[in-house]
Amino acid sequence: MFFKSLGIVAERPLPELLAYLFLLFILYSFGGWIVECIWTLITKRRLENRGFLFGPICPIYGVGSLLCVLFLAPLNLSWPATFFTMVILCDVIEYVTSVVLEKIYHVRWWDYTTGSLLHLNGRISLETSIGFGVGGIAILHLIQPIFTNFLAYFSPLTLLIVAIILAIIFIADIIFSTIAIANVTDRMTGGTIDLTAEIKKFSINYYKKASRLSRKIARSAFSQVEKAQKEAKRRVKNTFGPKDSSDK
Repeated sequence: MFFKSLGIVAERPLPELLAYLFLLFILYSFGGWIVECIWTLITKRRLENRGFLFGPICPIYGVGSLLCVLFLAPLNLSWPATFFTMVILCDVIEYVTSVVLEKIYHVRWWDYTTGSLLHLNGRISLETSIGFGVGGIAILHLIQPIFTNFLAYFSPLTLLIVAIILAIIFIADIIFSTIAIANVTDRMTGGTIDLTAEIKKFSINYYKKASRLSRKIARSAFSQVEKAQKEAKRRVKNTFGPKDSSDK
């Protein structure tokens, strides 16, 4: 009954169940990334690779959407009740995430102080709250059925394999993103501006510089090896090569 809205048979083995839920998380995270990109294109007239990670996903959307499907769908709430419940749920998630990220990295990832009609400490806003409510209704009555039918085309084994591959990529992305962010946030300054794009740009440049340094070190190492080989050949030739007639 609890998983009926997901198209999941609860009696499935736990690995298959977790794989299914993880794939839903990835799908909703990717969808959230698309929404963020469209929103910045409309408001800022430019495309930005939004989110905490390098990959095209925003995990905060995946978490909120998955909680919506898991806990709200079985309740069969009315549309108004779903709207307000999603507003409260997602606002709590967004506010807590904003505080945690700022405590860890000492920088504000997003800020609604400017450009919002009503906000709470710049961490949540009226506009995004309305979007969360409308999004919750869309998730339960439109998007989740589409995802359920899409995943139903694949066998449990296929879903498990894909989930494992995506989980490895996801974990690697978290590790590399965290390393990069830890090395660039000292260049950031807090304030009432959205720093998500700037942090992402600095993080990407961090790995570009690291890559250039690695290539430079490699070229230097190869050059030294080549010189050593030439010197070795010269010594072998001088030692074992034919003697000049003057040496006799």
